[in-house]
Amino acid sequence: LLDPVDGTGNFMKANPMFCACVSVIEADSVTHAAVAAPRLGDLYHARAGGGAFRETAGKEIPMRVSDTQRLEYAVAGADLSLRSGKPRDAGVEKVLSDSWQLRALGSAGIRGAWLAAGYLDVSVGTRNTAWDYAPTVLLVTEAGGRATDLSGEPWSLSSDGLIATNGALHEEVLKTLHGV
Repeated sequence: LLDPVDGTGNFMKANPMFCACVSVIEADSVTHAAVAAPRLGDLYHARAGGGAFRETAGKEIPMRVSDTQRLEYAVAGADLSLRSGKPRDAGVEKVLSDSWQLRALGSAGIRGAWLAAGYLDVSVGTRNTAWDYAPTVLLVTEAGGRATDLSGEPWSLSSDGLIATNGALHEEVLKTLHGV
């Protein structure tokens, strides 16, 4: 899967928060993924069973998700469009409002990479496509986190959305999302 310009709105405004996303899918699983953020000077990559890494300034750094234990202390990232014309999702709003802070980065690829690197604790995706979410699934998983569809089932190419967390927050996020 290829998304040559993820964060198109940012790219159009000369905002450096855009990237290219590449994922290899074999037997319905993401086996390789890369997120290249050229204006940030970062390349995030993972191989199934091989870990997740950030390359920057000529160095390769292993990535690890954060250790945040409670949603009230979490920094969450999400796709947001307040004027989308779609009905608002009360569960998503509750997850975001229960978080300590929110980041709307404008790039699903960078958001997933930053979660894998420990800069974010939670990522909620409801408006993107498989080529936006596939890199997050592998990067986050290989960095020690968890990624599922919105119901908590394993993410697949046909999933409607994505919940990715540092792992420690996953059950709390799913319960909050579904009002449990």
